[in-house]
Amino acid sequence: MKAQDFWTIFLETGAPEAYLLYNRARRMEETDVFNDPGIGASGHGLQ
Repeated sequence: MKAQDFWTIFLETGAPEAYLLYNRARRMEETDVFNDPGIGASGHGLQ
């Protein structure tokens, strides 16, 4: 589920656990990004 899904559940139910799940999912979406070290990284051909 995405953060927006948890937020919708919270707005519909007012359940505090849904709000906590929303915050957790939001932080994960913000910090879980693809890390590409750039040209020359392993798997990019020439080593």
